[in-house]
Amino acid sequence: MKAEVLSIGTELLLGEILDTNAQYLSRELQNLGFDLYHRVTVGDNVERLTRAFEAALARADLVVSTGGLGPTSDDVTCEALARALGRELVFSEEAWEMVKARLEVRGRSPCDSDRKQALLVSGATFVPNRVGAAPGQVVREGGKTIVLLPGPPREMIPMWEEDVRPLIRRDFPGLRPLFSEDLKLVGIPEALVQETIGDLFQSPDPTVAPYVGLGEVRIRVATRDSDEQRARARIKHVVDTIRSKLGKYIYGSDGDELESVVGELLVRKGLSLAVAESCTGGLVAHRITSVPGASRYFKMGLVAYGPRAKWECLGVRKEDVERDDAVNPEVAISMARGIRAMAAADIGLSTTGFAGPSGGAPGAPVGTIYVGLVWPNGNYVEVQRYPGNRSTVIGLGAQAALALLWRFLARGLEE
Repeated sequence: MKAEVLSIGTELLLGEILDTNAQYLSRELQNLGFDLYHRVTVGDNVERLTRAFEAALARADLVVSTGGLGPTSDDVTCEALARALGRELVFSEEAWEMVKARLEVRGRSPCDSDRKQALLVSGATFVPNRVGAAPGQVVREGGKTIVLLPGPPREMIPMWEEDVRPLIRRDFPGLRPLFSEDLKLVGIPEALVQETIGDLFQSPDPTVAPYVGLGEVRIRVATRDSDEQRARARIKHVVDTIRSKLGKYIYGSDGDELESVVGELLVRKGLSLAVAESCTGGLVAHRITSVPGASRYFKMGLVAYGPRAKWECLGVRKEDVERDDAVNPEVAISMARGIRAMAAADIGLSTTGFAGPSGGAPGAPVGTIYVGLVWPNGNYVEVQRYPGNRSTVIGLGAQAALALLWRFLARGLEE
């Protein structure tokens, strides 16, 4: 079965807002078992949207649209679908009562323009909106199903999960859901992943595909089956093969994040952490403290951005700070040592570098990041050089710091 997503709104077409609905629905539809070959964005124009509905219905068994269900003149989704199907728009008392109730919750009386939100395509099934005013619709035509949902994600997602997804499962009982497992890796480039397990990328079932993120690689193993246990067994066989070849780089799977895995390791080992940052500006500490329960292991973070803070707060030698604009291994280690002592923590972690676009020093161009790590009986410093703009370098620097900490906690620094 084929599905197609229509994202409706000129603001989406012009890139003024990010279309998170399409990403969410694409993931949902493939998990249900649909093949998704097209995802189309259309502006608020009734003629072009009518043609988009006609094209989508010619290609797909299920069409899901988001946006264009509001009360203003540029909300033309219902009109366009009615034209594409040769149907009329009819006023729904049930939908109108819901619209009025939602407006009353906001403390507003309905006006004539609000009545537009109660117009349904003839024969449509009304889908309640428990958050906003615009109801959704499900229309069936010649064995195909069309779903109209509002644009705001806070409205669309609950409607999909509570009403639409169960309905689609009933309309398409023969679907073979997609089952998958993601493996997440750090410390290895995509090219080396290709060299190591490239033969698996040719596997027809389960499929194996690499995806590159910010400082990490994700490997997805996926298969379709009506029986979950059988699907999981096939996935496990491939995952075990990947782990046997790339296990030392795999920090987690599926919903795991590097900062949460690091936190679990710190708790398991009974260790505490403190962080001193320069070039990453607090991003490492932010990621660590974004994990619920981080207070069990995280003692403090300090952004020592200027040179004085490095020697006055962290005890870095002034001559090291004044050398190469404080971007050198000695500063990184001294920062980690200083924050560890200040917080009375087991582990000190630090970053210093040139995020750009200006700066740099001999042997340390823009994009150079030093990460320092200090523990009771040792220390280690790692240097990375990243291309990209300032925000990219900062993000990669924070990822490098967490990756080094994970490696130390998970298996030591044997390389």
